[in-house]
Amino acid sequence: MSPGWRTARPSHRVLLVVHSVTAAARIADVLPALHDRRVQLFCTQTSGAVFSAGVADFLRDAGALVLPWADAARERFDVAITASLGDDLHELNSPILRIPHGNGYNKYWKNGESGNPGIRESGVFGLSEETLTHEGRIVPDAIALSHTEQLARLEKGCPEALPRAFVAGDPCHDRILASLPRRRAYRRAFGLRPGRRLVVVNSTWREDSLFGSHPEFVERILAELPFDEFAVALVLHPNVWYGHSELQIRTWLDRARAAGLILVPPDEGWRAAVVAADHVVSDHGSVGVYAAAIGAPVLLAAEGRESVDPASGLGRLMRAAAVLDPAAPLRPQLERSAELRERTEAVAAEWVSSAPGRSLSLIREAAYRFLGLAPPEAEPVLRAVPEPEPPTGPSPSLRVFAGTVDGDPRRLRVRRLPEAVLHGLRHAAAGGDLGVLVASEAEPDHRLASTADVIRLSCDDPAGGRDDAGAAWSADVFADRPGAALTMAHDGRRAVLRPRTGEAAEVVLEQALHPLDAELFFSVLAERAVRGETGTLAAHLASLSPLTLHAGADRTLSAKFAASPAPGGP
Repeated sequence: MSPGWRTARPSHRVLLVVHSVTAAARIADVLPALHDRRVQLFCTQTSGAVFSAGVADFLRDAGALVLPWADAARERFDVAITASLGDDLHELNSPILRIPHGNGYNKYWKNGESGNPGIRESGVFGLSEETLTHEGRIVPDAIALSHTEQLARLEKGCPEALPRAFVAGDPCHDRILASLPRRRAYRRAFGLRPGRRLVVVNSTWREDSLFGSHPEFVERILAELPFDEFAVALVLHPNVWYGHSELQIRTWLDRARAAGLILVPPDEGWRAAVVAADHVVSDHGSVGVYAAAIGAPVLLAAEGRESVDPASGLGRLMRAAAVLDPAAPLRPQLERSAELRERTEAVAAEWVSSAPGRSLSLIREAAYRFLGLAPPEAEPVLRAVPEPEPPTGPSPSLRVFAGTVDGDPRRLRVRRLPEAVLHGLRHAAAGGDLGVLVASEAEPDHRLASTADVIRLSCDDPAGGRDDAGAAWSADVFADRPGAALTMAHDGRRAVLRPRTGEAAEVVLEQALHPLDAELFFSVLAERAVRGETGTLAAHLASLSPLTLHAGADRTLSAKFAASPAPGGP
């Protein structure tokens, strides 16, 4: 910009260079190191990048001042900061400070357009002559390493670059550490009730990734893990999203999303998911290292390991962690990963960073050497990651399986599974018992809604006689949903259950429950009503109070309630 048109008068210019959304997110992590009125930031996107989709939107949403590549390459900046290598970085007319693209320089590099993973003979990406030089010239002027162990590997792969290297820690790991006190807030934002375990499934990109090798894995575990004990979130590498398109990813995962899958968006949210997680299932991407380093039990897929340097942090973690068998039941594998947690945490925490909590300061020192300025007196701000966007849409249609404990009708062992992913697995999952299908009134899948045994409505006034929750609503449901045997309208304390034929019943709990607990409790009462004995519905339900539900090894729910004929009759 011409000096005559500007307002502020920064004395130095920094160019931020990105080639993908992943690289842009890494640059965003270090921006607090450049908060200085003396510095003007510019952004540019490398030319010819394979995964350029999404970058323009990312920079626009950030409100960045973006220069065309040709202009950025021609002009002189005090320093260009990038998480990229290759592309056309050698064209820049500015000194380059390179920060890590992921954690620990884990992968072997293979040049070419096949997209195949690297092999040992090709050298490590970011630490090898093939990836650091162009026509014999080392491209980066400064190379940030996350750990001191990488100095030896750099000396082996590109000894001429060793004088340019410095240990900077890992800014992504530091943000995760800063986010740990916010774990409860993240879990709440993901819609998790206390005691429900979050399984985060992560996949990097390429065909040897977890998602590339086993695209059905997420659906299978949603059909296996009881809904009231486990929630499942999927974190896909941004290259998966932008390589195939958001439309395609959501299409491929439509059934899983209908079953309650938390699909974490590509730009942000994965770190909040890792902090919130009780278990992490990953592959040869960096997420497994970040998760294990903060104490999450990890299961790592076997595919793609030949592309990982065994001397890297990820390579060491792979030798310590349990290996995923994607075709075997997941729950015993999660338990095994929990048994190994202390070992995997120790390995990952040792190798993820040599300077935990100090990365922004170290990167700032390096950047300001190029600027020729003294850094600001105040330390750069280390920010926790933002809260994730809460899940949207109706709750999934769940098939309820309930059986008495020791023959006591007031003690039930309960398991709920999402109908959208059961398919032909239903008999295997429940030993031949078909259970009772409870669907939300807002269920968008016409087939599921039409075959549901119970249509459920969560509302503020289940017994108030309103048309949207009363007898008229039930009559409409029975007319439109031929499979429905019962309707149920409820809040946190009361429910009205109306059978297709017979007298309606109102249930009032002695104490209100958490909304998710109320949904479980009243869904089980609906299951008992559908399978009930002859006689009035109210009398049958009243005989079950007090009722104790065992919905998992760590979850027991007990409540006293009264049941009586509903006001206004059927």
